[in-house]
Amino acid sequence: MLTLREAKGAETTFTQELATDTGIIELNKINLLLGLPTVIRATNEYSIHGGSIDVVAYTVKGHVIVYEHMDLKGRADQTHVFKTKGYADVLAVKNRKVLATVLLCEAIDQIYLDLLDQWREKYHKRPTQLGEYNIHAVKSQWTDEGVYEPALFTDTEIIPTPDTVLNYYAEFVRIYAPEWSIQREDDKKGSDAITLWHRLPELDNLYMAYIHTLKGSIKVGLHCEDRKKPIPEEGKLLLQKVSPEGFEYRNPSENKATIEASFPRNIDEKTLWAETEKLKQNVRKALTFA
Repeated sequence: MLTLREAKGAETTFTQELATDTGIIELNKINLLLGLPTVIRATNEYSIHGGSIDVVAYTVKGHVIVYEHMDLKGRADQTHVFKTKGYADVLAVKNRKVLATVLLCEAIDQIYLDLLDQWREKYHKRPTQLGEYNIHAVKSQWTDEGVYEPALFTDTEIIPTPDTVLNYYAEFVRIYAPEWSIQREDDKKGSDAITLWHRLPELDNLYMAYIHTLKGSIKVGLHCEDRKKPIPEEGKLLLQKVSPEGFEYRNPSENKATIEASFPRNIDEKTLWAETEKLKQNVRKALTFA
């Protein structure tokens, strides 16, 4: 097997390649090893305060996986191990949904593998909240023919990291909404409805925005629901305040309230995106001047 120096000659060459269409294939080889979801795009030299991350890649839902690659020395050291963890922490503080962080290197001491195991124990206790602790080391290596073949350093138990798969809305999200905080796609059997649910980061978890595709129409809206108690009056007032022109307010029960606009089934996807963005802008404006 070839090393980074032998295969690429420079670390920057490889990390830049990882953000290309070909590089996405290499990233997904790594993800397959680790039980991580597929990524569909990546950014090289992702800027953060005081520095940059080698590669940040995104799933179809917009969740992120961080990749840090060692320099030509190849052996992971204390600086890179803790820097990798720090990158995930920074993105989590910026309210990015971090699924995992990967340190790519040619060798790593056992003490650091043990440390990564300890971090992952914390992740496994709260996997939906602590993705920044889902940290792995992967061996970067190439065949004599130049094919990238990453490998695990140990027989570490891999627990798959779930990430919702999009089918009907996959292309829409890829083109128009890669930065949305996608939650799921509902396509219930026996129903004509297919719904894309996503959160607005400015609002708490009682609120969920959606695009709702029916047999004869498409609806865009923002839903508020509390299954345990009635929605507070200020929650209802907020929905009415942020409702764009053409949206209707409904309060079908004490636990549910919605603002929604209906459009023809043949509406173009750019308009759907624009209507949703208009709604999100009204939310930000309302909260800024509250």
